[in-house]
Amino acid sequence: MLNEFDLVVLGAGAAGMMGALAAAQRSQRVLLVDPHMDQANNLAISGGLFPAAGSALQAKAGVRDSPDAWLSDLRAFAGDSVNERIAAPVAHALPEVLDFLSLGLHAPIDFLPDVVSPGHSQCRFHSTVPAGGAALHQCLRSQVQDQQRITLCPRRVNLERSALGFEGLDGSTSLRAHHVMLAGGGFGANADWVAQHIAPMRGALYNGAAHSDGSTMALGLAWGAQLWGMDGFQGQGHTNPGGRTRLGMAIPTMGGILVNRQGQRFVREDIGPSALAPWVMAQPGGLALEVFDDHIGSGLAQHSAYQEALQAGQVMRADDVPALAALAGVDVQGLQTTLQQVTALAQGRASDPLGRSQFARVLIGPYLASWVTGALSHTQGGLVTDGDGRVLDAQGEWIRGVWAAGGCAAGLSGRGAQGYLPGNGLAQSFGLAWRMAQALGGAGV
Repeated sequence: MLNEFDLVVLGAGAAGMMGALAAAQRSQRVLLVDPHMDQANNLAISGGLFPAAGSALQAKAGVRDSPDAWLSDLRAFAGDSVNERIAAPVAHALPEVLDFLSLGLHAPIDFLPDVVSPGHSQCRFHSTVPAGGAALHQCLRSQVQDQQRITLCPRRVNLERSALGFEGLDGSTSLRAHHVMLAGGGFGANADWVAQHIAPMRGALYNGAAHSDGSTMALGLAWGAQLWGMDGFQGQGHTNPGGRTRLGMAIPTMGGILVNRQGQRFVREDIGPSALAPWVMAQPGGLALEVFDDHIGSGLAQHSAYQEALQAGQVMRADDVPALAALAGVDVQGLQTTLQQVTALAQGRASDPLGRSQFARVLIGPYLASWVTGALSHTQGGLVTDGDGRVLDAQGEWIRGVWAAGGCAAGLSGRGAQGYLPGNGLAQSFGLAWRMAQALGGAGV
């Protein structure tokens, strides 16, 4: 028996599910393949936040924003490491993606007016409420399961390119497809590739999906694709030791600080959670203490990552500085001196020698704190595509019928952790997959 499809999607994460749903909306017959469908992927593990600058939900909340404003922030943040092949197409696609999710699929997605992020000049994140990758993943998975034009395949499918497109086996059943979308989750779980391409994170805690091993990228390479930005990655400087929970990125923007075991600050904490990871790893034991207070903690009620860390017992509480230092095992004199300095900075009586300009508020007891480490969340380098997700060969020509989005495709910016503007991962996954689906109908076979 031969099953024919317009599109085979390899990977059922953010990009794969978005590509499948958007293609099905355009009457394409889709086979969505993922042998790891019963395991958590990078979407489910993530914070579930994605920017959609200029969305209708933003405008309804009184926020004036636009794709071009988001692009300006991205370029200012990442400099010449921006992947200009896809940046503008993705930026302009994201408001359409949001309309598709909220209006077309009636997904419970909303604008998050209280999520401030380093590098973004506006609040522009959207997600489920409360925000969380697991909830967003479940939302998309339910939509995929209900879509009659999408066939789910929880087994590995070996595809070969032929004159007729792509052929393979789904169990004992032969299949043929005109197009293939590569939508794997990058190579963060491949220790050899990480050591080769991202030397600063060699041996670092990896808190992404265990099956993100680069195999989907390797398939694209076998078909003649080229790579870009392989040193780019999303780090996570707010991960609790062991990697099961993290605090999220909001605490520094609300006034929190990071100290080492000597109770001393070592970095301007507002550089962003990705760029922060190597700084935390460089401290004794690869650990830092994130210090904040009850006022900040009470403002994190809708932040699922922090709430999970709180429930897991990762957050300490003490009435005063000596008690906090004793509880955490840090130098009490160093911590007292640091908090006195931070008070002066927050009150505008001094300038921060580390370069931080905003401290939001003076920290007062009761104090909260949590040990964090630097981690690798997911990689940003991958297969080179154009702005519609077509995979390109070394000459810059489309490898006929091959598309890519998500972790296996080159991301929005590279150059270590510094180029990762918060939200880049889901922005590329959703935006590029959406563009792929819109272009697919006119691509022929």
